[in-house]
Amino acid sequence: MTRVALVLFLAASSAGAWQEAKPGKLPDAAEINAILHRLSDITGFRIRRQLPFQLITRDQINDYVKKQIKHSVNPKDIYAEELSLRKLGFVTADFDLRQTTIDLLTEQAAAFYDFHQKKLFISDWAASSMREEALVHELAHALADQNFNIEKYLNKDPADAEESLARQTVVEGQASWLTLEYTARQAGKTISDAATAQQYFRHDVEPDDQQYPVFSRAPLYLRATMLFPYEEGENFQQAVVQHDGQSAFAIVFAKPPVSTSQVLHPDRYFAKIMPVIPELPKPTPDMKAAIQGVFGEEDVEVMLRQYTSIPLAQGLAPGMVGGRYRIDRNRKTVKGEKEQHTSLVFATEWDSEDSAVAFLNAYQSVIEKKWKRVDSGDHDALHISGKSEDGYYRVERRGKMVLSREGFSGKL
Repeated sequence: MTRVALVLFLAASSAGAWQEAKPGKLPDAAEINAILHRLSDITGFRIRRQLPFQLITRDQINDYVKKQIKHSVNPKDIYAEELSLRKLGFVTADFDLRQTTIDLLTEQAAAFYDFHQKKLFISDWAASSMREEALVHELAHALADQNFNIEKYLNKDPADAEESLARQTVVEGQASWLTLEYTARQAGKTISDAATAQQYFRHDVEPDDQQYPVFSRAPLYLRATMLFPYEEGENFQQAVVQHDGQSAFAIVFAKPPVSTSQVLHPDRYFAKIMPVIPELPKPTPDMKAAIQGVFGEEDVEVMLRQYTSIPLAQGLAPGMVGGRYRIDRNRKTVKGEKEQHTSLVFATEWDSEDSAVAFLNAYQSVIEKKWKRVDSGDHDALHISGKSEDGYYRVERRGKMVLSREGFSGKL
């Protein structure tokens, strides 16, 4: 996937999401410097300059998010992302990615560090109840940015969704890990110890529906994508710290993971196991390639969770070694149609033929549920076919690869 709006916004700033509140006062320069020094002791990063910070209102945050998206994201990219999400079944036809992103980030941004301005912003509605852990999280970003150019790091290749999310996970995961470590050290402990880590790590905790109504109503894919860098990032940073000690904090910036698979399975990161990019068939003569993207383990896990079951998703997704999709568009506009017809070509590569068979069977459920009307056709160990309101589809297993072609005007 491309994750255009969300990733490119976060490349400019890092929102302090999922932070609850407790009574307190706005931090001053002395408190900020004290926290930075403690974080420097943990990471070995140098404090290179004084950190400016200011209060910001909810309206100002809303305006800030809109400006970031306007300046950072081409409207064509937003459209491409929306179309990709619809074709792959992650959102409904009327989904508005731009507005949902603005609403989500406005709701979540209790505090954020701007990597471009090199400045910390604290929301005025949260200032009087700012938790120390929220401040530590954002200051961890600031300290990392003083030692590495995080804006450049996040923007290396925004078109590669897997690498973009993996790098975002490094940034947020390290800050989340350091927030827990900071708290543990205040109690004379360290989460680099596995037993202690179990006491501090929080898993499968989503924001409260009443406190975060926009998040609770968002499609599963967006919710999972927003939570992934925090939850899985903590686990990844923990694995690298246990593997490399204090040097781990710099290593993940010098040698970042390249896929969500490497994040979810750090042994693959250490072994430098790269994702496979399946080969897609060329567009049919009447079509031309319009949108292309990679598809990773986190993507397939969310897809299977949405349309099958959590146990199947968690059991099958790790077996995918790479994925890729393309959306083709009619070369000529058909008279009377508001927009050109599009079709999806989607391939996943698996670690075994058994896994490929299991995905072929699971993908039938995806197709039957992501469209409103489906007329199922043939189905055997090697393929499934049929027709939906989007057009004809055919899904084939070719050894360890599963190739799906969907939305065609005639049988394949």
